[in-house]
Amino acid sequence: MDPAQFLIQLRKAGPAAGYCFLGNELFVRDRCRRELVQAAAPEGAGEVIEYDLADGPLDRVIEDARTLSLFTQARMIVAYNAEALLGRAREADDEEAPAGPAAALLEDYFRNPTPGVVVLLEGLRLDWGDRDEKKKLERLAKLGAAVPVTVEFRRLGEREAVEAARALANEQRLKIPDALVAELAEALGYDMARIAGEIGKLAVYAGEGQSITRETLALLVPEARTSGLFELTDALASKNRVRALEILDTLTRMDVYLPLQINFLAGVFRYALAVKEAGARNSRDVMRLFTSLGLPVWPARAEQALDTARRFTDEQLQGAVRLLFEADRDLRRERPDDRIVMERLVWALTR
Repeated sequence: MDPAQFLIQLRKAGPAAGYCFLGNELFVRDRCRRELVQAAAPEGAGEVIEYDLADGPLDRVIEDARTLSLFTQARMIVAYNAEALLGRAREADDEEAPAGPAAALLEDYFRNPTPGVVVLLEGLRLDWGDRDEKKKLERLAKLGAAVPVTVEFRRLGEREAVEAARALANEQRLKIPDALVAELAEALGYDMARIAGEIGKLAVYAGEGQSITRETLALLVPEARTSGLFELTDALASKNRVRALEILDTLTRMDVYLPLQINFLAGVFRYALAVKEAGARNSRDVMRLFTSLGLPVWPARAEQALDTARRFTDEQLQGAVRLLFEADRDLRRERPDDRIVMERLVWALTR
């Protein structure tokens, strides 16, 4: 199930005897874990015991779960690094191989779990969005099939991340325009753990009553500096090769994470392609288009997408998306220099 379904079930029916938390979306996982701890072992009335499966066998966890406590009936036993249960011998792609003693141990325990005890297995190092790691997560879920509830923590989509960031800013009573929240989320690659950290930092800086401006955002969040990320996008969208190379030189010297810049560029060109196909004539049409598609777009981004759509033909936009895919792929490979990859991209997009 997904985290939302987990929370609904937990609030309605209370904690189950066991859970598997799988996936590396840690912001959502932390919220779910807090609610589970409060339900299973509330402060002052329960106890939380932690084990690391990378350092010891599952047998210890199950033995502790079976052992009755003299001090409290409500207990939660957390076992980290559940990925270790796969074992080195099963790291190959043999998905049909027997799961081994761990699966049998879990199946035996959950046939008759100890009342008042909640067992939580956490596999948080693997990403559902990575093809190879997804296979390992699926095998881990299969190994833990006897555990009553498995919750998949997948990376949030763009819209979900922006909405979560906006809700977090409201919780922190942070005065920041929705457009800047969206820019912040995009600048941080829609990574909620990083977004939460930066919003917390902005809230401390702003204190009571002070509003966050774009200048504040650029000052406190290096990834959101418009002098780099957004200006290179604008220069390429307007086919200004000299300006684009100048900005690229600055970004390289600042040691900016270039795959993030590719993510920005790809978003602009995909949006521009959609704008051209829809025949949007102004920024209002653009915002209405993407609102209907459930995608967050602020006015400046709408104008950027519209301007890019006007400067490029359909064929050029489609070619740009392919070039950006290739550049992203090349940046993640072993290669002599990231800058060479980016300069080739600038040259191709500004012809």
